[in-house]
Amino acid sequence: MPKKTFLRLPEEKKKRILDAAADEFITYKDQYEKSKVQRIAGKAGIAVGSFYKYFYDKTDLFFCTFAANRKKPEVLPESKSLYEYSEEEMDFSGQLNQTGEILADIIFENPQLFHSLVFDDSASSDYLQRIDDYLQKDRERGILRDDVDEKMAAYLYTTIEYLAYQYCRHHDITYREDNQVISRMMDILFFGIYGKKPEREEEKSGE
Repeated sequence: MPKKTFLRLPEEKKKRILDAAADEFITYKDQYEKSKVQRIAGKAGIAVGSFYKYFYDKTDLFFCTFAANRKKPEVLPESKSLYEYSEEEMDFSGQLNQTGEILADIIFENPQLFHSLVFDDSASSDYLQRIDDYLQKDRERGILRDDVDEKMAAYLYTTIEYLAYQYCRHHDITYREDNQVISRMMDILFFGIYGKKPEREEEKSGE
């Protein structure tokens, strides 16, 4: 999330900075670590000192640039469940323009960037509150288990994308090409791995 000073800039200047950033990141798409704030500032026509008035660091600028080239899924109508929202949110198809597609590939090739995407962006308080709101509505509909802690479930939900990414890396699966991994993990989160909750040994013995 950029600093408020960036958000208050004229649209033309914001676009100039983000365009310069996109150009730099795409130029070094195979070597993200070699992309430089100094070059971005020079291309955008701003001082390096001004850059740090607008952004916390290069990663902050990267995700601001990515967000500018990605259309976030809109909040679904109240009639929809969190499960239905998850199917749209986790599907990048149609969300990214051409620049966004390249930036997404950079994220997927850099574990630290992907970690930041999930835990710094998706796990923000605003995002967690949105997921919690869906869970509250699902409880009102009677489709949530009585013993589910909504806040805990919301946090688990935000980690699924990262776990799917790590699973793909461990099993040498191209993350962008197999979105079924995250879909299957979502099914496990929502529907569990047991047909019914198993009894503990003490419950069986009547203790």
